[in-house]
Amino acid sequence: MRRLSSLILSALLLAAAASPVTAIGQSGEPRYLVKVFLLKTDKTFDHATGWCGQDSVCTLMVGDYLVGLRFFLSGESYRLRVKPSSDGDDRCCVFKDGSDEASVANGRPHDERLYYRTASGRRELGTLYIALENLE
Repeated sequence: MRRLSSLILSALLLAAAASPVTAIGQSGEPRYLVKVFLLKTDKTFDHATGWCGQDSVCTLMVGDYLVGLRFFLSGESYRLRVKPSSDGDDRCCVFKDGSDEASVANGRPHDERLYYRTASGRRELGTLYIALENLE
């Protein structure tokens, strides 16, 4: 019985690994498995998992937001940009330093605070957690 359970678990893991996940506009062979989790200040969250190919730009839909990664040729470092999925809200999203993009030095799990622009400064949207798994 134990051997049968082990075989079923192995089959499920193989099927999950082979199931297609895609990022918006990606083509070719997967290079990174990307996991994104947005924890908002009201304690709600959105998440997405997808893959990025050999293209230098990769975009994932996370709830109402598009999360863009622009990879550098030198390896796992990338620029991160978050914007609303619709054109209606120009106030979102900026990072802690007020810029529209954040630079991430490596592919290790990373977190960034996101903010809305307001007339008096900024208001926190939440924290974006992102992790890459190199598939090469």
